[in-house]
Amino acid sequence: MRSVFVILFSLFMVAVASAAPMAPQPELEIEGLIAVVEWVPETTEKGVWGMSGSLGGDRTFPAHYNVELVDCNVAVAEGELVQEEGSMPWLKLGKQEKYSVTLNHPADDGFLKRGMRIKVLGYNQSGDEGGVWTTFRSIERQEAAKCPCQEHDAPDSTPVDDALAVPDVPGPQPREDGSSADLQP
Repeated sequence: MRSVFVILFSLFMVAVASAAPMAPQPELEIEGLIAVVEWVPETTEKGVWGMSGSLGGDRTFPAHYNVELVDCNVAVAEGELVQEEGSMPWLKLGKQEKYSVTLNHPADDGFLKRGMRIKVLGYNQSGDEGGVWTTFRSIERQEAAKCPCQEHDAPDSTPVDDALAVPDVPGPQPREDGSSADLQP
């Protein structure tokens, strides 16, 4: 009985100690409209003693933008080979409603802005249980279009980007009998 327990414990330790790298993925071309953008400064995380892979050592995650794109198109980059259809079920290609990417960038300098349309060329992710690292070859940007409501603003007014504009129009008033205003005969 004791030897069975020792064998099971040894197998568990081997499973814990082996790295679990991400499955390889081809480079992608991702195009979309920036709905959410957040810049994150460089961080360093301590390794976990006894773990293999990048989790076993100190690791640095570069400064980056976390970007959520809407109205996206995701395609395999030109020249990349994909073995066969369905061989990578986690890889979603084609038209996407939303798609999140991490784009390394050294400073919070407004390089990417909400409302801007971008195309990321050569995007790739790799990593293991210790973290995920991303790379890309280039980003093509189209400056954010000015909202039509801002075209007639006075030059000294400052538009509010993150506020939800709510018109000052009263909604339907509740009826005295408590029924819905929408159900009036």
